[in-house]
Amino acid sequence: MADSERATPDDDLTRLRRLFLFDAVCEAGGIGQAAARAGRTQPAVSLAIGKLEESFGGRLFERGFGGSELTEEGVILQRRVRRMLDQMERAVANVTGHAGSGTTNPAKICRHLTDTQVRCHIAIANAGSAAEAAQSLGISQPAVHRAARQIEQNVGVSLYRRRVHSVSANPAGVEFARCLSLALYEIAQASEDLAYARGQLTGKVAIGVLPLMPPRLVARAIQRLRERYPAARITVDEGSHARLLRELRMGAIDIIVGGLREPRLAGSVQETELFADPYVVAVRKDHRLARKQSVAARDLADYDWVVPQRNVPRRAVIDSIFARLPVKPLVVVETSSLAMMMAMLVESDCITLLSRSQIREASSGSEMVALELETPEASRAVGFTVRTDWLGTALQQAFVEHLRRECEIRV
Repeated sequence: MADSERATPDDDLTRLRRLFLFDAVCEAGGIGQAAARAGRTQPAVSLAIGKLEESFGGRLFERGFGGSELTEEGVILQRRVRRMLDQMERAVANVTGHAGSGTTNPAKICRHLTDTQVRCHIAIANAGSAAEAAQSLGISQPAVHRAARQIEQNVGVSLYRRRVHSVSANPAGVEFARCLSLALYEIAQASEDLAYARGQLTGKVAIGVLPLMPPRLVARAIQRLRERYPAARITVDEGSHARLLRELRMGAIDIIVGGLREPRLAGSVQETELFADPYVVAVRKDHRLARKQSVAARDLADYDWVVPQRNVPRRAVIDSIFARLPVKPLVVVETSSLAMMMAMLVESDCITLLSRSQIREASSGSEMVALELETPEASRAVGFTVRTDWLGTALQQAFVEHLRRECEIRV
């Protein structure tokens, strides 16, 4: 079997040519009309639609004398295919700088792309080189290089850095791969939409959780989700804001939950606030400061501190507190781990800045307390971030609603 065949098996749900023809039939209203417009024979288009129906496990068209009419499942797939094509066309327009007609028309360029070209390009961008892309796809390096040359020729712009012994995506190529990944993601979503329409309460939601986010809040939302979707596949990845945002923009995760950025993000992502969660100076419950009826800001300089790393917004608040103290406190640990931060407080006389929800959600519930000390600049908003044009499946939207409700009830 050839490398290109192994890269795009016959049952691959993202067979682009079949999806292109499916869209052509939807637009033309019949297989014959679509075949004429696409320059294909009617039997070839019928065969492509039949294989697509076999892949998705249901009829997409009702065929009659007047043409082909979409079934309910066909309507579901059409919505996702149109979103896929719109994203691919925008990706081509952005990378080429052309949105016009003729040979530079993004729609025409898109319809010359193949699964092998797209998958190899995404793999090169993600893996960092053609050699590693070949290894990840399980095909030969010559096949990857051939696909790279073809997609570059089709698009008409440079997508790669070529050196003597390596090929890697250039910045334009990396962004193009990101947009193509999002486009293909729509077809994975289509499979879940169809399963839901058939009464199958399954699906997947990929959640990114920011450091210092109370995990029990997310856990409760997941548990509520599983009560209705017991077969749901749920992944939770904790990481830095920069990494999770990058994965969100690529379609690797569906939603980020945690503290929102100031100023708020815009453009390709959308942030939604769930609740205000003010910061407080926190200590273990039997700490000497916890027993004081009145705590002054200068008292904070007498104790060691555990702080988050500098890429976390909370660190800026702590630095502003330090700037007003007569003596800068000693920082003994920098960590982005909420569990480590709380452990240090319980096992020592260290101080830190937590949010009220983190103290309330702490295991055992009463190991830490907030000092009666005003920190007027210390506030944050907790919420979730999704892609601006995100269309979640029923399962993914249900998780968002459970998260909203848990925040309303518990916080």
